[in-house]
Amino acid sequence: MTPPRHWLSKSRIQSGRQCHKRLWLEIHQRDALQWSGAAQARLDEGTRFGDLARDLLGGGHLIAADHLHADEALAQTNALLGDARTDNPRLFEPAFAHNGVRVRVDAFECDPAGDALIEIKSTTSVKEEHLWDCAIQTWVARGAGRRVARIQLGHVDSSFVYRLPGDYTGLLSLVDITRHVDALQPKIRGIVDTLKRVVQDTQPAIARGEHCTTPYGCPFQSHCSAGEPPGPEYPVTLLPRAGKFAGRLADAGYTDLRDVPDAALLSPTHQRVAEVTRTGKTYVSPELPALLADIPYPRAYLDFESIAFVVPRWLGTRPFQQLPFQFSCHMELQPGVFAHQEFLDVSGNSCLQAFVEALIPAVDGAASIIVYNQAFEATRLRELAEMFPQHADALNAIVARMVDLLPLYRKHYYHRDQRGSWSIKSVLPTVASELDYAQLDVAGGEDAQMAYLRAIDPATDALERERLREGLLAYCHRDTWAMVRLAHAFDD
Repeated sequence: MTPPRHWLSKSRIQSGRQCHKRLWLEIHQRDALQWSGAAQARLDEGTRFGDLARDLLGGGHLIAADHLHADEALAQTNALLGDARTDNPRLFEPAFAHNGVRVRVDAFECDPAGDALIEIKSTTSVKEEHLWDCAIQTWVARGAGRRVARIQLGHVDSSFVYRLPGDYTGLLSLVDITRHVDALQPKIRGIVDTLKRVVQDTQPAIARGEHCTTPYGCPFQSHCSAGEPPGPEYPVTLLPRAGKFAGRLADAGYTDLRDVPDAALLSPTHQRVAEVTRTGKTYVSPELPALLADIPYPRAYLDFESIAFVVPRWLGTRPFQQLPFQFSCHMELQPGVFAHQEFLDVSGNSCLQAFVEALIPAVDGAASIIVYNQAFEATRLRELAEMFPQHADALNAIVARMVDLLPLYRKHYYHRDQRGSWSIKSVLPTVASELDYAQLDVAGGEDAQMAYLRAIDPATDALERERLREGLLAYCHRDTWAMVRLAHAFDD
């Protein structure tokens, strides 16, 4: 039998289910693919969890051939499956092929009574897309002659706390999903046949839409947007938290926000955004200047940066817990009189206690602790208070003194250039255009996380680590100085 020109795989089928054009581009135009650094970091964390899961499952036999050597992987798998093993019948990364589809399975347990297929996901629950992943793999494995009787999904147990060095017992949670996967089996053949035709045909003409981000972000979005005519300068999708409502406006013939009549906008916020967009006149409520001026002194302007690990690295922490590794604090003792303190640890070791012990004196004496989006910093402080009860009173007192600029600006201010967002990076250029984040080596929260991960990587040399450290310090400093400028934006 002549092998197919373009093999399908689990990931390619999932891409095709999301968008036929994405699948076609993955096969025929891979040079247009663009993964962000953050997306790659998430993949790396998932790989770390997958590697650990092998040990947590009890070990087994790893198929050595990588994904670039499919024939070798199939041969190694067949050899091991044909060998009656009694010591450990579990295989990791076995390869199966059926009807033009090749898959690699995370874990496969051989049993004369019926094999078990295990898929590992670095999430905290079973999601619909995971069921389809397993359904594709099961269809191929069964088509290749295996009697798969049980399918399990292994995911991260979010309640796990890392207590002892190297001991991750309990991090992996196994869920039986056999019934759900079996229910999808009759649909797989039709999907496969359809996608085979897609990859053999010309590029599908599919416009951008929700499928570009659901269920996963597509790495071809830049490529597709470049090939489409430009839309209106202010599309209706700029309306904040509009969701399906923006779709209904588009269905009614409104694509430009400036053309939408007030009567069609039910939310006062939407009406304000639309009016400012039409007129170009910035909205500043009469109350905002006084509300900002009345924030008591001394003021501490505070911002955190944090990192989350799928597999906890620091004792006492949980999977996906946001762990602060940096803060910047501008202390305004009286109007216009400032002092600055900061903290950053790029050793890679747990810095949580040092963070706490540096933060408490940094904000000592502040009557108001000004933040932007209080929920983030407040949640981090409450978590630290639980971890370090000896400092709980001081940390909770910081939370009690917080003043959040975000709701003040959201209620009382809007500039057309915010384009429907009240993030600090959207608001700041409309107030202090000279404070441009684009000038910084680290220009955003995801950039900060990527810089931190590179800085703590043992393979990073000292000069690069110092460059990354300086970039992180400059970025966090910019965030707190931005809050200073926003707090004083309407001073007389």
